[in-house]
Amino acid sequence: MQMKHFSLMALMMAAFFVMACQQPKSIPSPLQKKTADNGDSTLYGLVCDGSNDSILVFLPDPYDGSDPDTLDILNATRQHQVFGRLQVGDRVAIMGDSAGKKASVIIVTQDLQRQWCYKVKPRIRRRAELVNDSIGLTYWELPDTLQEQLIAEREYGFWLKADSVAIPVGMRQANADENSPVEYPPLKRYRQWYIRNGRLLLEETTLDSLGNSKTLATDTAELVELTPDTLVLRMSDGLHGYYRKAE
Repeated sequence: MQMKHFSLMALMMAAFFVMACQQPKSIPSPLQKKTADNGDSTLYGLVCDGSNDSILVFLPDPYDGSDPDTLDILNATRQHQVFGRLQVGDRVAIMGDSAGKKASVIIVTQDLQRQWCYKVKPRIRRRAELVNDSIGLTYWELPDTLQEQLIAEREYGFWLKADSVAIPVGMRQANADENSPVEYPPLKRYRQWYIRNGRLLLEETTLDSLGNSKTLATDTAELVELTPDTLVLRMSDGLHGYYRKAE
């Protein structure tokens, strides 16, 4: 009787397994499962072994215990929409189609975490005077060597770090000396950065009276180029080019 009972249970389990395998399955990809948090449809992941110019193999980040997923990135590669170098273990931000099969934009966010700089020149202040021992001298009356010092290029930029932290790069008080006959353009003091819908967002923030962070302005940039040494962004006022500064 005991053997018959065991055989009956085994047959029932086998039948259940066969029926389950025959049922059509629809397992959504990570791109399909992604919910729009704060209007962001970006999928984040970690690059896995097997990725190349045609396919991206990745694990969702944060990891949910699933197997690596694969996306077709051939068209994105041809359209120069893969920004950075795909290396195993790197974090990527992905924009894809609704079917969850193809990626349209891939950004290697770790390749963004660099110091990006550009050079600026000052402009002559109107009615500029340099007061020295009560003698007023206009900029054009100064010796050539002093003129060259006054109009020297300065390095501006930003340092994108982990955890969405940004640090301004450049003069803290570029125009502190109001007696100087020249003035430099204002420095964008970005303090935070993140990716949203395939765009790079840079935030200028300050601290309020209670010590809480307050956003002053947000610049949205479309990536045009990202190499180990060059970053090109398209913003509302045109293209902005940056070179990488060694940390």
